[in-house]
Amino acid sequence: MDLNNFCHELPKVELHAHLNGSLSRSTMLHLKRYYADSGLEDKTNAFFDEFQIGAGDCRNLSDCFQVFSIAHSLTSTPEALAMATTLTLQEFHSDGCCYIELRSTPRNTQYMTKEQYVDTIVHCMQKSSLHLSMLSRFIISINRSYPVAEAEAIAELAIASYKKYPDVVVGLELSGEPTIGKFQDFVPALTRAREAGLKITLHCGEVCNPEEIIEMLKFKPDRIGHGTCIHPRFGGTNDTWSALCASKIPVEVCLTSNVNTKSTPDYDSHHFKDLYEAGVPVIICTDDKGVFTTSLSNEYRICAETFNLDQSRVARLSLDACQHIFADVQKTVVNKVQSFIDKYNI
Repeated sequence: MDLNNFCHELPKVELHAHLNGSLSRSTMLHLKRYYADSGLEDKTNAFFDEFQIGAGDCRNLSDCFQVFSIAHSLTSTPEALAMATTLTLQEFHSDGCCYIELRSTPRNTQYMTKEQYVDTIVHCMQKSSLHLSMLSRFIISINRSYPVAEAEAIAELAIASYKKYPDVVVGLELSGEPTIGKFQDFVPALTRAREAGLKITLHCGEVCNPEEIIEMLKFKPDRIGHGTCIHPRFGGTNDTWSALCASKIPVEVCLTSNVNTKSTPDYDSHHFKDLYEAGVPVIICTDDKGVFTTSLSNEYRICAETFNLDQSRVARLSLDACQHIFADVQKTVVNKVQSFIDKYNI
């Protein structure tokens, strides 16, 4: 089996995917038609070329956060949000995913409340479980650029949603523009969510900020996202790198996202190699497959080609990732990946 087919057929777990950044061109066209057919005033002004960011694009990490307003305008009603969630789940399933934790920040719009936002995504996941051979779970996001009071409210909503939907809502994350806000301001909300039973993942080290990185690692989240500027070669320090290596906190690695946002110069110099060789758990993820026009299969292929991983080690990446999912279904997911490994005697 060639590498492309192998990476597609391999059962994979996606643990770092933002819903609104994962909207494909096809999904966005469906949403545009929905607004046209529904008679709602279309304020989207969604230009696909502005939403997608590829190699050579002049936009940097900060610029990339502006593109999400396009997706937000396309998911402003419960019906549109349901369509976006359902189609995105189907696309991940078609790409060979056997488990996904999709994340999104609840928001009030003209047509729905934050509570309705969460309910809509949860109900889509519950329905998808009836016809997709992929388990899906929901991580609620706090945007660090929001006021602390807003973050506190989202944390309380996450706790309430976890109690209401313990089979779907599994975690709370902190993300958003990394140069805005202070991590310590969000610790009380994150702590309450953790004490209520939710798992925690943090966008960590997207920019050079050693003091904050140390604070985040001391908080001991269940996973961190990106981890780009932790190693001294990438703007981190010996202390930040030593702290990560000692903690063995799993890192959600998003290669194409990091390269296209210029957080990393190129694939060859990506910090995956440092993490992998140091024995820090790494999980290959997409981040925003729509924005960066990628797929989880593509990320596995890029990783294998760039770092000369044979099929056995690529399969092991997927198998190891199963150990770090937030839902209590590790055994089920492990069995799916292991069955593939056994079938092809990898």
